[in-house]
Amino acid sequence: MQYRFLLVLLFFTSRLFGQGTSLTGIVLDASTAKPIQGVTVKLSNTVKSVATNKEGQFQLPSVPDNWELLFSAVGYKKQVFPMSVAQGKKVLIIRLEDEQQSLDEVVVNAPKKRKYTNKHNPTVDLIRKVIEKRDENNALNGTAGSYQEYEKLSMSLSIQNQKVNKSRLLKHFGFLKQGMDTLKYPGRSLVPIFMDEKIGQRKLDALKGNSFVLLGENQSRVDQYLDEDGIDEYLDKIYGETNIYDTDVSIGNRRFLSPIATLGPSFYKYYLVDTLKDSKPWHAKIRVEPRNREDALFSGFIYIRLDGSYALDQAELTINEATNINWVKGLNIVLNYSENQAHRFFLSRGVLTIDMGIFKDGMGLFGEKVTSRSASNETQLAVNGKALTRTGPQNPNGIDWNLARPEKLSRLEEQAFTNIDSLKQSKSFKNLMALGSFIMSGYYGRGVIEIGPVPSFYSFNPVEGSRFKFGGNTTDIFSKTLVLDGYGAYGTKDRQWKYNMGATYSFNGESVYKFPVKLVSAKVSKEVQVPGQDLNFIDNDNFLLSFRRGENDKMFYLQRRQIEYWQEFENHLSFKVGFFNQILSPGGILEFDRRAFRRSNGNELWTSAFTGEIRWAPHEKLYQGKRYRRIINTGQPVFTLAAQVGVKGLLGGDYNYQRFILNANKRFFASQFGFADIVFESGIQFGKVPYPLMIIHRANQTYSYQLNSYNLMNSMEFMSDKYTSLLLQHSFNGFFLNKVPLLKKLDLREIASVKMLYGAVDASNRYTKSFDELPKDPREPQLFSLNNGAYIEGSVGLSNIFKILRVDLVRRFTYLNNPGVSPWGVRAKIGIDF
Repeated sequence: MQYRFLLVLLFFTSRLFGQGTSLTGIVLDASTAKPIQGVTVKLSNTVKSVATNKEGQFQLPSVPDNWELLFSAVGYKKQVFPMSVAQGKKVLIIRLEDEQQSLDEVVVNAPKKRKYTNKHNPTVDLIRKVIEKRDENNALNGTAGSYQEYEKLSMSLSIQNQKVNKSRLLKHFGFLKQGMDTLKYPGRSLVPIFMDEKIGQRKLDALKGNSFVLLGENQSRVDQYLDEDGIDEYLDKIYGETNIYDTDVSIGNRRFLSPIATLGPSFYKYYLVDTLKDSKPWHAKIRVEPRNREDALFSGFIYIRLDGSYALDQAELTINEATNINWVKGLNIVLNYSENQAHRFFLSRGVLTIDMGIFKDGMGLFGEKVTSRSASNETQLAVNGKALTRTGPQNPNGIDWNLARPEKLSRLEEQAFTNIDSLKQSKSFKNLMALGSFIMSGYYGRGVIEIGPVPSFYSFNPVEGSRFKFGGNTTDIFSKTLVLDGYGAYGTKDRQWKYNMGATYSFNGESVYKFPVKLVSAKVSKEVQVPGQDLNFIDNDNFLLSFRRGENDKMFYLQRRQIEYWQEFENHLSFKVGFFNQILSPGGILEFDRRAFRRSNGNELWTSAFTGEIRWAPHEKLYQGKRYRRIINTGQPVFTLAAQVGVKGLLGGDYNYQRFILNANKRFFASQFGFADIVFESGIQFGKVPYPLMIIHRANQTYSYQLNSYNLMNSMEFMSDKYTSLLLQHSFNGFFLNKVPLLKKLDLREIASVKMLYGAVDASNRYTKSFDELPKDPREPQLFSLNNGAYIEGSVGLSNIFKILRVDLVRRFTYLNNPGVSPWGVRAKIGIDF
């Protein structure tokens, strides 16, 4: 069980982060030995301070040896702790004494607690000045700047101390115990398994955005058996840069409203804790809390300069347990800002710490990410005037990491390199990672050939009956630049063989799956096709798609030969050009009209066509698996223009036609109110063609909810030669349900959607088939145009059920008199979310 848990966390969270040299401790009551929450731990001569959590724990990064720590709390005597005493200690234990005073008997009548309000609140007035000056103080909104950046990421397995000796994982990989840290995280033992360091130049520009030039990387990781680059992109979204000067702070699929956002006073409470006068400029220490504990908001402290700039230059933030983020048991952020030459503030040091686990008391992942940044106009990295580059066989990337690191690695981080090297040599661990790769991709094998996708080896449908399939493809061991793939399939009902044989060649010397691709592919196939079905990232014959509603006895047999060239560019502009020749014949109850199709064999329709596609997805991030890609939605728009031109007489083609389709989609984030996905699509087709070659709209007859399909439309129900569609879906991320007693404990999230489709069939294209009326031949399908108005359906649903399930109640509003129509339906979808 622990192996499986480790595997799941590696896939979906893999890079939790580590910081450098730091001081960790716990503050206890001297008389009761109980932990004290809310103790201020301050570093002398600075404004840097933290507060203890409910377990009395605190952590300070990069504490100088010759400074002092000041501990203070209401009702306790202040205590000064010299750092020289702490040398050699991994965890400090501080005991505070009660501040007892002899008092005469006093009767106190406590006034009624005043309700918090923004009106006539001097702290809120101060925050409004901070908000007013926010853009002026933000370095990203000023002139372009270049910064030297060092980033360190580490990850450790987190195991309860009392369960260490019972852990099957540690028994199987005994060497992991050698590097365990039992002190850094009180109550749990940490086993380091991941370490990554990067150094480079960060360029911030208001117009061109945020870019990073990697100059060197030093890493040791256990996910090399998986799709490393794809996992990196996925995790960069989950643990991206945290900047409180942004309106929203992105963590996974959640957006947290910044305390200094324009809407901040509407969602946060602000309390002035202290005015810090021991350094210049003076600072106001302000505690921020959510007005509603269940909202995706921060709690903690922010520090505001009182020199007239009203700049925020430090923040210590966390989230409470009621916040609806899956599997996150604890999250802490420490941010420090520095002033550049333009008197604007940039993030000079950021620390993100996350404690994550599927089960409350089970194994988890504990990690941190540290980013250190200093202003620099130089393109060559240097520290104190010394160049960091050093060549040699032991240092292929040319970076002297002892000089490059602004702070030394901790013992735990150094142990990560040893642990990971040992894991890589373990045969059982290699088998474990091979299993993980199979779960993610559906392919099995570590040699020249791998077989798959296994979930498609058996399926069933009304036309083929039971369908058996077997196939596979070559791997990188055979060739990185050439991939051969194929399969054979047989249906027990139609008793026909289907097949596919293909070859893909990469021109850039890289894998055919590595972005940006530059390749050519060719294939020959014979298959069955569900008309209008457009399923992304999954095979049409996947076993789970065998379960469908209604009648599914109308399919096409498609014999196809095609060639395609595909090239991507670094700016995520790509294009495809290709050609195909195909023979289409009816399957199931379908019959083609021999006279209308003008071919001696009326059951065949021949087509030859040139294809083209231009796609632009600025700043797109991808999770790229072995045989698929998943878009990591960061809110950037994606535009696609596709064209298809049929040529009559070319290799037996029967028709001239031209088809053009434009698609645009974007995610809009609305901070506390969740996010909205909008998909616009419009298409037009010219030329007289029979109905199988018209635009058949995407119907979904499975029980799985699909955003880009119409979930209550029947297969081949509607078709057009021109259409426009608009799909809108809004995820509220629990904004309403988190405020309902009892329901809020379920961590449910609300979703609503509406889909509208407008279309028409030109009179010139009605010559091969009657639309909107009963067919004369009962063997032919009854088809409908959208000339009588829009097709509209909507849904409301709940997601995050048991953390993985989404269920929607779908309603169809128009064309309810069409045969076989159900106005209501329930659809479900399984997916991992954060």
